[in-house]
Amino acid sequence: MKRKLMLVLSILFLAACVPSVPGADGTATLNALNTAASQTAAVLLPPTSSVPTPTTTVPPLPLPSDIATLSAQLPQGQAQFLAYIRDGHLLVTDVTNGVQGGTTQYTQAGVDDQVTDLVWSPSGEFIAFVSVATGTPHIFYVFALGQSTPTDLGPGSAPAWSPDSTSIAFIGGAFPDDNISVTTIESPSPRQLTFESNYAWGRPAFTPDGSSLIVAGADRNNMGAQGNTSFVLETLALDGSGTHAPLPGATPLDGARLPYDLLFSPDGTKLAFSTSFHLSACASPGAYYVSNADGSNRQELVSPSLQAAIDTNQEHYHVGLSYAWSPASDGIVALGNVVDCNLNSPNPGQVIAGPQMSTIGLDGNEGLVIPGFFYGISMDRSGTLIAASRHEDGFQDLTPNVEIFSAQTGQLVLSLGPGSNPQFQP
Repeated sequence: MKRKLMLVLSILFLAACVPSVPGADGTATLNALNTAASQTAAVLLPPTSSVPTPTTTVPPLPLPSDIATLSAQLPQGQAQFLAYIRDGHLLVTDVTNGVQGGTTQYTQAGVDDQVTDLVWSPSGEFIAFVSVATGTPHIFYVFALGQSTPTDLGPGSAPAWSPDSTSIAFIGGAFPDDNISVTTIESPSPRQLTFESNYAWGRPAFTPDGSSLIVAGADRNNMGAQGNTSFVLETLALDGSGTHAPLPGATPLDGARLPYDLLFSPDGTKLAFSTSFHLSACASPGAYYVSNADGSNRQELVSPSLQAAIDTNQEHYHVGLSYAWSPASDGIVALGNVVDCNLNSPNPGQVIAGPQMSTIGLDGNEGLVIPGFFYGISMDRSGTLIAASRHEDGFQDLTPNVEIFSAQTGQLVLSLGPGSNPQFQP
């Protein structure tokens, strides 16, 4: 009986636990989580040139019957690109009007592949990405609207673009003394902004006016082995003084992991982030929070169709750590599911609601629901398309597919084949 119980606990741990992915600070970042749960070892191809060349694209699947209506709703004549990761490489595909065009690979095996994170610049011209090809995470950026060669900005992780697309803030330093730095891309010269010892930081975010950063950090002495800690959103000066202070309206969040997906809404009036906390081998409950730009009026957004299944007294926990803002700044698109972690229940470790991808308004109302386990969620600038990588069996599926859906009907519009962490060009 004891052996059987241990087997059940092992299965639960593999199936439902959020994996810990060593980053520059030795803790899991959300984007590293997305790719670590979905990436296989990179295919080692012999480098042929320093100039990226088009790759063979996957033929699009048959389109849904309402594709003509969808195409009519999309802004015509304006190119739309989608960046994603396949076999550790950074790819960018033209998906204008929901139709697959050419694909360009921007990385080379053993040089700048093994990509774990990517972020478009606000201008839609560049992509910053993290490569662990050399064993140490390095930040690169590349002009992603034509053939170009990535530029190495040095060691670091969790890049965040300035509003004018000229600078990148990131987490750097040698573990355990992580710190926030910033560099321009035209004349790379990293400049340290914090000077903490034995400290961990979440991904920074520039304020909409570019005058400072919003950050969340914690002393490692106050952090559990699985990342549980207490933090408050702070402003960080860009003058190198190391000055950081809580946002005027922010309040501490206790017992949660640092946020690695802190994002301002497109209109700059709201802040959002997701977080989780390690509970047991069964689940790491997660939550999505939205507040005013000054940190005030923080609220948790939960899919109404999942809410009824959540019951902490019965050990039924909400799990979901991937979201994106709608371009209208009126809500988010988020992954969610509810896991039964009661070992005395008939099916411990099983999903009892979801998994699904939902559009949730700031008023708490739910719109579209697309069944499935999705990570790397992104919505296009027109608000008509949603991209995500679909895992058919949660984290057990190490080869997800990049898929694009109609934000109106939820129907599959386009499948780009294997890949993860898709991000629409702004």
